[in-house]
Order: sequence, then structure tokens, then C-alpha cells
Amino acid sequence: MAAKKSKNLLWKIHQWIGLYVGIVIAVLSLTGAVAVFLPEIDGLSERKYLLDSAGETLQPVSGIVSEIQSKYPKFQILGVQPPQSDLHPLIIDIYKEEAPYDSERYQVFVNPYTGEILGTKDHLNSLSNYLRQVHVRLMDAWWGRQLVGLAGIGLFVLCVTGLLIYGQFMKKQLFGAIRNGINLRVLMADWHKMVGIAALLFNLMIAGTGAWLGLQPVLIKWLDIKAPNAYKRPVKPIKPAEDILQTYDYWQAVALSKNEIPGFIPTQIIPSKDGTNTLEVKGDAGRLPFEPHISKVVLDKSSLEILDVYDIREQAFVDKFYYVQEGLHFGRFGGIFLKIAYALLGITSGVLSITGFFIYLIRKRKTTEEKDQVKKTIFIYSISTVTLIILLALMVIFVGYAYATMLVTPVVYIFLVAFISYQLFLFWRKDKTSKKPIHENS
Repeated sequence: MAAKKSKNLLWKIHQWIGLYVGIVIAVLSLTGAVAVFLPEIDGLSERKYLLDSAGETLQPVSGIVSEIQSKYPKFQILGVQPPQSDLHPLIIDIYKEEAPYDSERYQVFVNPYTGEILGTKDHLNSLSNYLRQVHVRLMDAWWGRQLVGLAGIGLFVLCVTGLLIYGQFMKKQLFGAIRNGINLRVLMADWHKMVGIAALLFNLMIAGTGAWLGLQPVLIKWLDIKAPNAYKRPVKPIKPAEDILQTYDYWQAVALSKNEIPGFIPTQIIPSKDGTNTLEVKGDAGRLPFEPHISKVVLDKSSLEILDVYDIREQAFVDKFYYVQEGLHFGRFGGIFLKIAYALLGITSGVLSITGFFIYLIRKRKTTEEKDQVKKTIFIYSISTVTLIILLALMVIFVGYAYATMLVTPVVYIFLVAFISYQLFLFWRKDKTSKKPIHENS
């Protein structure tokens, strides 16, 4: 009796979470399968800025920055990305925010040998930024990351309960056995179980890392967690206004940072603006499953004296665990074939959402017409979701990301309030009906 109650409880938990979190998981699954290729997507869009040939002498970056600041006087310099090779451009990241929904961010591509500005790329309204923002925060500017984190917890619970439920079927059915010719529900159930078990470890990893990345802003605040590589110079030798205007030898800073960390590839140079008079040279060291730009060298902006070196490979386990989450989640450490594997495995959670919803809807359908209606419902939901994602992408590219979030953010919460209110009403009505006295006919 206890075993039966335990089994029913597992079914209820699995079914309830699948129904109410499944649509979010499906969206994250689809966008995540594409998001692993964001560097490749950016690379394709930036190929037109590649140089025809390498020059002999690199231009001083301070002069290039001054020219860009004269062209974009209202923008601040976020960072300067070194060329990836002799034929890649220098990239200046600039940003302006005058109002909450009136921000602009561009990447300015520059020939490092001549100082010529090759062109600009609108970062906020790009396809790659759209895919990342949907996957990371559902384009919700308020609590989107936290909603994604909760969906990660939901996926983790679904994986665990699904494993426990499937274990009971293992006694009667071999893994991977697909029963054809019985009915569509049984066929879908077999595929649901096989895909769920085959991708179990991957989905557990994605769920755990996704939950942490989504809930990270809240957790680090509640638990007072500090970023392990957050170096802060204890003194401010100059005033902020002087710090902003302070010139420095960019190329020498890049060369010195490479000598401090073996195999170091600088990817971002961030000058201080608060009076600390420092340069942060961020980058990657080795193909390891850590998030990008974590290792870094901090230098004095004037003298290029080394102030701090942070090589993630030499840090304690706690530091490595803190920074391994995003690297594992997006699979950006093993080359293109690993990314393809990530994309294929990433789609499985979406497949589980669709097949699970199908099984739930068709379970009590008896007639052929009712079963056909379930197929149409699943098809319409799936096509509608994909269409919505595509339409939002077009809106971001042609209208603007800020306007898209102005639309999406309120809709997310209006939908949540309406949905939760409706479910509470159904629960109240069901509870009231169950307590209504039954009058016997005389």
C-alpha cells in the first residue's frame, strides 16, 4: 500500500511539474540548442570586417579610442577586444544609456594597423543577443533569470522523478524497446522514457547549472557570495576624471599579460574609470570548461606594473566550481563537435515536454476524433511557440530589443497572474463541489 502511494505521488509530481514548467523548458531547449553556436553566429556576421592582409606596425590604441570618442561623444568605452589573429580587427565596445529603455551598445571594428574604422555592429539588436536573452531571461527585464532558474529546478525534479518512475518499468520492458502497433499513446510513452533515460545525465547537468545561473543574482545576494576574481585596488591614486583621460600602452599591456599566464589568450581589456588607474586584461587559458574571460591580469595603467594575476587553473576547487557552471552549460570548451552534441542533446528536454504533454492529453481520449484533436493541439502549440520566437527575433532586429522587452516583460507577468488565478479558481471550485452535501431523493 505504501509503495503504491509512493508511486502515485511520483506520478503526480512528475505530471504537475511537466504541465506547468514544460512550455518554458521547451523554449529553453530550442533556444539553448542554437545558443551554443553564438560565437559561430557572431563570427559569420563579422567576417566582412576581416583584413585583407596584416600590416607591419600596430597603431596606438589611445589614438583610436580618442577618435571613436569624438565620433560618439555620448558613449562610454566598455572595453577593447584584441584581434584574435593578424587578420582580425580590433573591437571597441561602446555603450550609452539615457533612459531604462533607451540604451545603445555598439561594437566598433577597427583596422589595428591603420586605425581605420571598418564598421559597427549593433550589439543589443543582434540575433545573437536576442537568442542569449531569451535563453537566459526569457526577454524579461525584471525577474526573467529567476524564472529560468526555477525552470531549471523543475527540469531537475522531472529527471529524478522520471528515473524513479522508469525504474518500475525496467522489470517488464528492456531499455530502448519501442512497442509499435499497440496505440499512439504507448508509442509516445516508450519514446518519452527512452529519450529521458538516454539524455538523463546531460539534462541533470543542464538543469543544475541552469538553476544556478538563473538564480545566481538572488543567491549571491542572500548568501553574500563574492566573485572569486574580483580584484579591487586598495587605493585610488588619481581622480576619476583623470583616470578616464589617462593614456596607456595597450599593446604592451597585452604582451605583458601573456607572459604572466601560460597559454593566456587576452579577450577583453577594461580600463578603470573610478580613479584606481588600472587595466584589467581578461581572457582564457586552455580549453577548459570555465566561463569566458575569467582568468585575468591587472596592471597599473601608467607604469604597467603587475598588480594581480588570476589563473583559474591554479585556484581552489571552490573557485573552479563557481566558474564552471556557464562553461558546462553552453559547452564552449571542446570544439564544434562537442557543440553539435550539446545541441542534439539539448533538444531532448523539448522532446520530453512535447511527448509528455501528448501522453497527458491523450490518456483519457477514447475515440479516433478525440485522439486526432490531441494531435492538432500539440501541433498548434508547437508551431505557435516556434512562430512566436521567430516573430520576436524579427522585432528585435528590425524594431529594437528595448521595444521587444517592453512588450514581452508585462505579457509574462500578466500571463502568470491570469494563469495562477485561473488554477486557484479551479481548485476552489473543485474543493467546494467535493464538500457539497449529497441529498438523497425521497
